[in-house]
Amino acid sequence: MLSIRSKPDTLNYSLSLPPIEVASTQAQVTVKLLDGTTEIIEENYSPLNHFTYLVLKYSLLIDDLLTIDRPKDDLVTIHEQGCRTFTVSITDADMTVNIAFKVLKGFYYRQPIDLEFITSTNWLNIAILPQTVRTHQPVYLTAYPGESVTVKVYCLFEDNTTALLSYATLQALKLQTVDVSAYLVQRNSTKKLKQYTVYAVNSANKIILRKQVFVVEQYNHVVDEFFVFQNRLGGFDSLVMSGEQKETFKNETSTAIMQEEYVVEYAGTLSRSVKKNTGYIQSRQHRQLLIDFIFSKQRYHLLDGAFRAINLKDPAIDPTKNALNDFDIEFSYQDTMLAYPYIVQAPNFLKL
Repeated sequence: MLSIRSKPDTLNYSLSLPPIEVASTQAQVTVKLLDGTTEIIEENYSPLNHFTYLVLKYSLLIDDLLTIDRPKDDLVTIHEQGCRTFTVSITDADMTVNIAFKVLKGFYYRQPIDLEFITSTNWLNIAILPQTVRTHQPVYLTAYPGESVTVKVYCLFEDNTTALLSYATLQALKLQTVDVSAYLVQRNSTKKLKQYTVYAVNSANKIILRKQVFVVEQYNHVVDEFFVFQNRLGGFDSLVMSGEQKETFKNETSTAIMQEEYVVEYAGTLSRSVKKNTGYIQSRQHRQLLIDFIFSKQRYHLLDGAFRAINLKDPAIDPTKNALNDFDIEFSYQDTMLAYPYIVQAPNFLKL
Protein backbone atom coordinates (compact mmCIF):
# COMPACT_ATOMS: atom_id res chain seq x y z
CA MET A 1 0.00 0.00 0.00
CA LEU A 2 1.20 3.49 -0.91
CA SER A 3 1.25 6.53 1.33
CA ILE A 4 1.86 10.00 -0.19
CA ARG A 5 3.19 12.62 2.23
CA SER A 6 4.19 15.38 -0.20
CA LYS A 7 3.47 16.19 -3.86
CA PRO A 8 3.61 19.13 -6.30
CA ASP A 9 0.88 21.77 -6.46
CA THR A 10 -1.54 22.06 -9.37
CA LEU A 11 0.75 24.71 -10.95
CA ASN A 12 4.48 24.84 -10.24
CA TYR A 13 7.66 26.54 -11.36
CA SER A 14 10.22 24.03 -12.60
CA LEU A 15 13.09 25.15 -10.36
CA SER A 16 10.93 25.19 -7.23
CA LEU A 17 9.01 21.98 -7.98
CA PRO A 18 8.28 20.24 -4.63
CA PRO A 19 9.50 16.64 -4.35
CA ILE A 20 7.15 13.68 -4.10
CA GLU A 21 7.51 11.75 -0.84
CA VAL A 22 6.03 8.27 -0.89
CA ALA A 23 6.18 5.22 1.38
CA SER A 24 5.09 1.65 0.63
CA THR A 25 4.41 -1.49 2.62
CA GLN A 26 5.66 -3.55 -0.33
CA ALA A 27 9.23 -4.58 -1.19
CA GLN A 28 9.33 -2.77 -4.54
CA VAL A 29 7.92 0.44 -5.99
CA THR A 30 7.86 1.34 -9.70
CA VAL A 31 7.87 5.01 -10.64
CA LYS A 32 7.22 6.48 -14.10
CA LEU A 33 7.49 10.11 -15.21
CA LEU A 34 5.31 11.05 -18.18
CA ASP A 35 5.39 14.25 -20.23
CA GLY A 36 1.79 14.33 -21.39
CA THR A 37 1.44 10.75 -22.69
CA THR A 38 5.16 10.27 -23.42
CA GLU A 39 7.08 8.21 -20.90
CA ILE A 40 10.34 9.93 -19.92
CA ILE A 41 11.80 7.53 -17.34
CA GLU A 42 10.87 4.39 -15.41
CA GLU A 43 12.67 3.42 -12.21
CA ASN A 44 12.31 0.68 -9.62
CA TYR A 45 12.95 1.33 -5.92
CA SER A 46 13.29 -0.99 -2.96
CA PRO A 47 12.20 0.92 0.16
CA LEU A 48 14.24 0.35 3.32
CA ASN A 49 11.02 -0.21 5.28
CA HIS A 50 7.43 1.00 5.21
CA PHE A 51 8.30 3.87 7.59
CA THR A 52 10.96 5.36 5.30
CA TYR A 53 9.71 7.73 2.61
CA LEU A 54 11.21 7.81 -0.86
CA VAL A 55 11.98 11.37 -1.98
CA LEU A 56 11.50 11.79 -5.74
CA LYS A 57 13.00 15.01 -7.16
CA TYR A 58 12.31 15.95 -10.80
CA SER A 59 12.97 19.70 -10.69
CA LEU A 60 16.12 19.91 -12.83
CA LEU A 61 15.03 17.18 -15.24
CA ILE A 62 11.70 18.86 -16.00
CA ASP A 63 13.38 22.26 -16.28
CA ASP A 64 15.61 20.83 -19.02
CA LEU A 65 12.57 19.38 -20.83
CA LEU A 66 10.82 22.76 -20.99
CA THR A 67 11.83 25.43 -23.51
CA ILE A 68 10.72 29.01 -24.08
CA ASP A 69 11.61 30.51 -27.45
CA ARG A 70 12.33 34.18 -27.98
CA PRO A 71 9.26 36.13 -29.19
CA LYS A 72 9.17 36.44 -32.96
CA ASP A 73 7.60 39.03 -35.23
CA ASP A 74 4.01 38.24 -34.23
CA LEU A 75 2.19 40.60 -31.90
CA VAL A 76 1.48 37.64 -29.58
CA THR A 77 3.82 34.64 -29.28
CA ILE A 78 2.49 31.45 -27.62
CA HIS A 79 5.16 29.39 -25.85
CA GLU A 80 3.64 25.91 -26.15
CA GLN A 81 6.74 24.18 -24.75
CA GLY A 82 7.16 26.54 -21.79
CA CYS A 83 4.34 25.10 -19.67
CA ARG A 84 3.28 21.46 -19.85
CA THR A 85 1.45 18.80 -17.84
CA PHE A 86 3.48 16.00 -16.26
CA THR A 87 2.32 12.84 -14.49
CA VAL A 88 4.16 10.69 -11.96
CA SER A 89 2.77 7.16 -11.81
CA ILE A 90 3.68 5.20 -8.66
CA THR A 91 2.90 1.48 -8.44
CA ASP A 92 3.44 -1.27 -5.87
CA ALA A 93 1.87 -4.71 -5.55
CA ASP A 94 -1.29 -3.26 -4.02
CA MET A 95 -2.16 -0.13 -5.98
CA THR A 96 -1.24 2.61 -8.46
CA VAL A 97 -1.31 6.33 -7.75
CA ASN A 98 -1.12 8.93 -10.54
CA ILE A 99 -0.05 12.46 -9.62
CA ALA A 100 -0.63 15.03 -12.40
CA PHE A 101 0.61 18.61 -12.25
CA LYS A 102 1.48 21.54 -14.51
CA VAL A 103 4.99 22.99 -14.63
CA LEU A 104 6.02 26.44 -15.86
CA LYS A 105 9.69 26.90 -16.71
CA GLY A 106 11.39 29.25 -14.26
CA PHE A 107 11.50 30.21 -10.61
CA TYR A 108 9.65 32.66 -8.34
CA TYR A 109 10.24 31.67 -4.72
CA ARG A 110 10.48 28.42 -2.84
CA GLN A 111 7.13 26.67 -2.84
CA PRO A 112 4.54 26.27 -1.44
CA ILE A 113 3.08 29.55 -2.68
CA ASP A 114 -0.13 30.27 -4.57
CA LEU A 115 1.27 30.36 -8.10
CA GLU A 116 -2.18 30.08 -9.68
CA PHE A 117 -3.16 33.40 -8.11
CA ILE A 118 0.19 35.06 -8.87
CA THR A 119 0.23 34.08 -12.54
CA SER A 120 -3.45 34.92 -13.11
CA THR A 121 -3.07 38.50 -11.82
CA ASN A 122 0.50 39.52 -12.71
CA TRP A 123 2.68 39.88 -15.78
CA LEU A 124 5.63 37.50 -15.66
CA ASN A 125 8.18 40.31 -15.84
CA ILE A 126 10.78 41.62 -13.41
CA ALA A 127 9.90 45.29 -13.77
CA ILE A 128 6.64 46.18 -12.01
CA LEU A 129 7.20 49.91 -11.42
CA PRO A 130 6.98 52.56 -14.18
CA GLN A 131 9.98 52.30 -16.47
CA THR A 132 11.49 54.33 -19.29
CA VAL A 133 11.78 52.78 -22.75
CA ARG A 134 13.41 54.04 -25.93
CA THR A 135 11.40 54.61 -29.09
CA HIS A 136 13.06 51.69 -30.91
CA GLN A 137 13.51 49.38 -27.89
CA PRO A 138 11.89 45.92 -28.01
CA VAL A 139 9.49 45.68 -25.06
CA TYR A 140 7.59 42.54 -24.02
CA LEU A 141 5.04 41.48 -21.43
CA THR A 142 4.53 37.77 -20.72
CA ALA A 143 1.49 36.24 -19.05
CA TYR A 144 -0.19 32.98 -18.07
CA PRO A 145 -3.78 34.19 -17.54
CA GLY A 146 -6.38 31.98 -15.93
CA GLU A 147 -9.01 33.17 -18.42
CA SER A 148 -9.13 34.77 -21.86
CA VAL A 149 -8.25 38.46 -21.60
CA THR A 150 -7.99 41.51 -23.83
CA VAL A 151 -4.84 43.63 -23.61
CA LYS A 152 -5.60 47.35 -23.40
CA VAL A 153 -3.16 50.21 -23.98
CA TYR A 154 -3.91 53.65 -22.56
CA CYS A 155 -1.87 56.23 -24.49
CA LEU A 156 -0.84 59.70 -23.39
CA PHE A 157 0.44 61.96 -26.16
CA GLU A 158 2.69 65.00 -26.01
CA ASP A 159 -0.26 67.36 -26.55
CA ASN A 160 -1.82 65.77 -23.39
CA THR A 161 -4.59 64.06 -25.33
CA THR A 162 -5.30 60.40 -24.66
CA ALA A 163 -6.51 57.28 -26.43
CA LEU A 164 -7.49 53.77 -25.33
CA LEU A 165 -6.58 50.89 -27.64
CA SER A 166 -7.79 47.28 -27.69
CA TYR A 167 -4.37 45.91 -28.48
CA ALA A 168 -4.40 42.08 -28.43
CA THR A 169 -6.14 39.00 -27.05
CA LEU A 170 -4.47 36.41 -24.79
CA GLN A 171 -5.78 32.86 -24.45
CA ALA A 172 -6.56 31.19 -21.13
CA LEU A 173 -4.00 28.89 -19.48
CA LYS A 174 -1.30 29.41 -22.09
CA LEU A 175 2.12 30.98 -21.64
CA GLN A 176 2.28 33.85 -24.11
CA THR A 177 4.22 37.05 -24.76
CA VAL A 178 2.79 40.25 -26.23
CA ASP A 179 5.03 42.77 -27.98
CA VAL A 180 4.28 46.21 -26.51
CA SER A 181 7.21 48.10 -28.01
CA ALA A 182 6.71 51.85 -28.17
CA TYR A 183 7.05 51.97 -31.97
CA LEU A 184 4.23 49.42 -32.34
CA VAL A 185 1.95 51.45 -30.09
CA GLN A 186 2.97 54.67 -31.88
CA ARG A 187 1.81 53.40 -35.27
CA ASN A 188 -1.79 53.55 -34.05
CA SER A 189 -1.71 57.35 -33.98
CA THR A 190 -0.16 60.26 -35.82
CA LYS A 191 0.37 62.07 -32.50
CA LYS A 192 3.71 61.70 -30.70
CA LEU A 193 3.51 59.17 -27.87
CA LYS A 194 4.75 60.33 -24.46
CA GLN A 195 3.60 57.56 -22.12
CA TYR A 196 1.49 54.43 -22.29
CA THR A 197 -0.05 52.01 -19.79
CA VAL A 198 -0.66 48.34 -20.56
CA TYR A 199 -3.12 46.11 -18.72
CA ALA A 200 -5.54 43.26 -19.45
CA VAL A 201 -9.28 42.91 -18.80
CA ASN A 202 -11.66 39.94 -18.89
CA SER A 203 -15.03 39.67 -20.66
CA ALA A 204 -16.65 41.66 -17.82
CA ASN A 205 -14.14 44.50 -18.39
CA LYS A 206 -12.52 43.80 -15.00
CA ILE A 207 -8.75 44.39 -14.80
CA ILE A 208 -7.06 41.00 -14.50
CA LEU A 209 -3.42 41.71 -15.27
CA ARG A 210 -2.07 44.77 -13.43
CA LYS A 211 -1.18 48.06 -15.08
CA GLN A 212 2.37 48.50 -16.38
CA VAL A 213 3.47 52.06 -17.18
CA PHE A 214 6.07 52.91 -19.84
CA VAL A 215 7.54 56.39 -20.29
CA VAL A 216 8.91 56.94 -23.81
CA GLU A 217 12.34 58.49 -24.35
CA GLN A 218 14.14 59.24 -27.60
CA TYR A 219 16.51 56.56 -28.89
CA ASN A 220 20.18 57.63 -29.11
CA HIS A 221 21.76 55.44 -31.81
CA VAL A 222 25.28 56.51 -30.78
CA VAL A 223 25.28 55.04 -27.25
CA ASP A 224 22.12 52.97 -26.73
CA GLU A 225 22.37 49.18 -27.10
CA PHE A 226 19.31 46.96 -26.66
CA PHE A 227 19.32 43.54 -24.96
CA VAL A 228 16.52 40.99 -24.59
CA PHE A 229 16.62 38.06 -22.17
CA GLN A 230 14.47 35.32 -20.69
CA ASN A 231 13.85 36.19 -17.06
CA ARG A 232 13.47 33.81 -14.15
CA LEU A 233 9.65 34.03 -14.24
CA GLY A 234 9.39 32.47 -17.70
CA GLY A 235 8.88 35.81 -19.44
CA PHE A 236 10.99 38.13 -21.54
CA ASP A 237 12.41 41.48 -20.48
CA SER A 238 14.60 44.02 -22.23
CA LEU A 239 17.07 46.62 -21.06
CA VAL A 240 19.22 49.41 -22.46
CA MET A 241 22.94 49.86 -21.86
CA SER A 242 24.16 53.36 -22.68
CA GLY A 243 27.75 53.51 -21.39
CA GLU A 244 31.07 53.26 -23.22
CA GLN A 245 31.62 50.34 -25.59
CA LYS A 246 34.77 48.61 -26.78
CA GLU A 247 34.88 45.86 -29.41
CA THR A 248 37.76 43.45 -29.96
CA PHE A 249 38.16 41.51 -33.22
CA LYS A 250 40.67 38.69 -32.89
CA ASN A 251 42.14 36.00 -35.12
CA GLU A 252 44.02 33.23 -33.29
CA THR A 253 46.20 31.84 -36.06
CA SER A 254 47.80 28.43 -36.42
CA THR A 255 51.01 28.06 -38.42
CA ALA A 256 53.25 25.29 -39.67
CA ILE A 257 56.79 25.10 -41.03
CA MET A 258 56.91 24.01 -44.67
CA GLN A 259 60.05 22.65 -46.36
CA GLU A 260 62.03 23.72 -43.29
CA GLU A 261 62.12 27.28 -44.62
CA TYR A 262 58.60 28.76 -44.71
CA VAL A 263 56.14 29.47 -41.90
CA VAL A 264 52.64 29.11 -43.38
CA GLU A 265 49.36 30.08 -41.74
CA TYR A 266 46.89 27.27 -42.34
CA ALA A 267 44.00 28.05 -39.97
CA GLY A 268 42.55 30.78 -37.80
CA THR A 269 39.91 31.06 -35.08
CA LEU A 270 37.93 34.26 -35.46
CA SER A 271 36.28 35.95 -32.48
CA ARG A 272 34.53 39.16 -31.63
CA SER A 273 34.04 40.33 -28.05
CA VAL A 274 32.28 43.41 -26.76
CA LYS A 275 32.71 45.21 -23.44
CA LYS A 276 29.72 47.45 -22.78
CA ASN A 277 29.19 49.72 -19.82
CA THR A 278 25.68 49.67 -18.41
CA GLY A 279 25.54 53.39 -17.75
CA TYR A 280 24.57 54.57 -14.28
CA ILE A 281 22.09 52.36 -12.44
CA GLN A 282 18.94 54.43 -12.10
CA SER A 283 16.92 52.45 -9.57
CA ARG A 284 16.57 49.24 -7.60
CA GLN A 285 14.38 47.90 -10.41
CA HIS A 286 17.13 48.65 -12.93
CA ARG A 287 19.57 46.69 -10.79
CA GLN A 288 17.14 43.76 -10.53
CA LEU A 289 16.85 43.65 -14.32
CA LEU A 290 20.64 43.53 -14.68
CA ILE A 291 20.96 40.73 -12.13
CA ASP A 292 18.31 38.68 -13.92
CA PHE A 293 20.09 39.42 -17.20
CA ILE A 294 23.43 37.98 -16.06
CA PHE A 295 21.69 34.94 -14.49
CA SER A 296 19.69 34.20 -17.65
CA LYS A 297 20.63 31.35 -19.98
CA GLN A 298 18.98 32.99 -22.99
CA ARG A 299 20.21 36.50 -23.89
CA TYR A 300 20.20 38.49 -27.12
CA HIS A 301 21.84 41.66 -28.40
CA LEU A 302 20.11 43.68 -31.10
CA LEU A 303 22.86 43.95 -33.72
CA ASP A 304 22.46 45.09 -37.33
CA GLY A 305 18.68 44.97 -37.04
CA ALA A 306 18.48 41.37 -35.76
CA PHE A 307 18.59 39.58 -32.40
CA ARG A 308 21.95 37.82 -31.88
CA ALA A 309 22.39 35.22 -29.12
CA ILE A 310 25.26 36.11 -26.79
CA ASN A 311 27.41 34.53 -24.07
CA LEU A 312 28.64 36.57 -21.12
CA LYS A 313 32.17 36.33 -19.74
CA ASP A 314 32.18 35.97 -15.92
CA PRO A 315 29.44 38.57 -15.37
CA ALA A 316 29.13 40.19 -11.94
CA ILE A 317 26.98 42.93 -10.45
CA ASP A 318 28.53 44.28 -7.23
CA PRO A 319 26.74 47.51 -6.31
CA THR A 320 27.97 49.78 -3.54
CA LYS A 321 25.18 51.00 -1.29
CA ASN A 322 24.53 54.77 -1.26
CA ALA A 323 26.82 55.28 -4.26
CA LEU A 324 26.37 55.88 -7.98
CA ASN A 325 27.02 52.50 -9.66
CA ASP A 326 27.78 51.32 -13.16
CA PHE A 327 29.14 48.01 -14.44
CA ASP A 328 31.01 46.58 -17.41
CA ILE A 329 29.44 43.62 -19.19
CA GLU A 330 31.65 41.62 -21.56
CA PHE A 331 30.05 39.30 -24.09
CA SER A 332 30.65 37.44 -27.33
CA TYR A 333 28.28 36.18 -30.02
CA GLN A 334 27.26 32.53 -30.29
CA ASP A 335 27.41 32.82 -34.08
CA THR A 336 31.16 32.94 -34.72
CA MET A 337 30.60 34.33 -38.22
CA LEU A 338 29.49 37.60 -36.63
CA ALA A 339 33.21 38.22 -36.11
CA TYR A 340 32.91 39.76 -39.57
CA PRO A 341 31.35 43.23 -39.17
CA TYR A 342 28.37 44.20 -41.25
CA ILE A 343 29.23 45.81 -44.58
CA VAL A 344 27.18 48.95 -45.15
CA GLN A 345 25.93 49.11 -48.71
CA ALA A 346 26.28 52.32 -50.69
CA PRO A 347 22.92 54.08 -51.22
CA ASN A 348 21.29 53.92 -54.61
CA PHE A 349 20.29 57.25 -56.04
CA LEU A 350 17.55 57.74 -58.58
CA LYS A 351 18.94 58.90 -61.93
CA LEU A 352 16.66 61.23 -63.85
